Amino acid sequence: MPDLLLLLPLILLVVVVIRHASTIRATLARMKSTLAPELSSVWKPQPASIFVTDLATAHRLLVRGAAGGAFSNRPPSISPSAILSRRRYQNITSAPYGQHWRAMRHNLTSEVLHPARLHRYAAARRSAMRGLVEDLAEQRRMSDAVVHAAESIRYAMFSLVATMCFGDGLDRGRVRAMADAQRDLVKSLAAARLFAHAKLPAVTRLIYREQWKKLASLRRQQEETYLPLIDSRRGQSSERPAYVDTLLDLKVPLDDDPVVTSKPRRAQRRLSEGELVGMCSEFLGAGTETTASALQWTMANLVKRPDVQEAVRREIRAFVAADADEVSEDVLGKLEYLNAVIMEVLRLHPPTSWVFRQVMEDDYVVHDGQRLPVGTKVYFPLAAIARDGRAWDDPEEFRPQRFLTCKGEDEELVAAVGSSDGNNVKMMPFGGGRRMCPGRGTAMLHISYFAANLVREFEWREAEGELAVDLHPQVGFFTVMNHPLRAHLELARQGQDTQQRL
Repeated sequence: MPDLLLLLPLILLVVVVIRHASTIRATLARMKSTLAPELSSVWKPQPASIFVTDLATAHRLLVRGAAGGAFSNRPPSISPSAILSRRRYQNITSAPYGQHWRAMRHNLTSEVLHPARLHRYAAARRSAMRGLVEDLAEQRRMSDAVVHAAESIRYAMFSLVATMCFGDGLDRGRVRAMADAQRDLVKSLAAARLFAHAKLPAVTRLIYREQWKKLASLRRQQEETYLPLIDSRRGQSSERPAYVDTLLDLKVPLDDDPVVTSKPRRAQRRLSEGELVGMCSEFLGAGTETTASALQWTMANLVKRPDVQEAVRREIRAFVAADADEVSEDVLGKLEYLNAVIMEVLRLHPPTSWVFRQVMEDDYVVHDGQRLPVGTKVYFPLAAIARDGRAWDDPEEFRPQRFLTCKGEDEELVAAVGSSDGNNVKMMPFGGGRRMCPGRGTAMLHISYFAANLVREFEWREAEGELAVDLHPQVGFFTVMNHPLRAHLELARQGQDTQQRL
């Protein structure tokens, strides 16, 4: 009898298995179909990665491309939006090179970022600049002249880009909430990278479920915020079309073909809601983070070098009347020294840390005399490339004179930056080739416009101790300062209160 009692649990288990055999077999089949690809990926040889730090090689590969194919695809996107949607919601950054990508990029460059279109957003630029100056002046009055400049710069840039994206009349509270959510999204890039490179995605999501929930929450928050703004633009006509307006009218190929042929025009479709949210998120993130970072680096270098800052201020005074409301955009082209300072900042502190490419089946990419295997990931570290001693004298030194158009004892004439043609490119702060940043012209306008007005309004001086400027970068996708910029500000235009002037 005792032996029978010991066997009873086993007997019951056998009965349960027999009664539910079909359900158990189905469950095991589902587990096999789910885990088999992931388990096989663990043992599958992973593509090699190479790093290119030589400028000539980088230019050859990025600008001249491959002997065959386009060499214009990036590795699978690590953006939170792409990870959460399993790459169904393609944006310009993550889409593979082809007709779909070309349609989205052409829409952005021709309808929003083209130099002939940028005048539409002049009022938004001025409003953002005024808000930034007023914010810094208020901080100066309230905190013994020490200001937290980094976040103020970032919010001013976000408010400008949000207006370009969604149009005029955005509620300030909503813009602030959107800016905060965008900051959280940038911070989540590390988590997104974890899921993007996971060998067992399902297991990784289970282990790091809190990070996954955070990403999912950010995505839902974007949809809840952006979709009403997108819907409010449907059917509207505006003298200043917003980016969303162009996306609502945009049609992309129903099925993508990376090869341009003479075939009849393919069927087209409009963007899905998920794609619209992803495109808006990309526009806001790229337009804010890179430009705000470059502007912060510019002001930080001017803080560390008072003589350079004063030289910029003298140049501005030579072209802008003392009673003028601002340094207007039509003056920016005349400020050669300021532009040289910005170019030197971009050389030493490019807005993004890396350019990525991945060799595809149609590519014939040769490096060091060998054809790179399909799947090879190629990384181009932009800061290292721009400090090539064969291209620059004293590459680690901050010397804006490099970019002046006149030659002198310590000055040199250099070529344009990152152009897609020519052979004399010496730096690539905006990447190179077909996937060069489409917003480089807009970024240069925003950086120079804000920097000129900030130098004209305030004298920027270095704070002490832990608040001192640290010019070492923080490792990440964007090139951000290790310690956010703080500085002492003094009014540079004496005799008038900032509020009265603006």
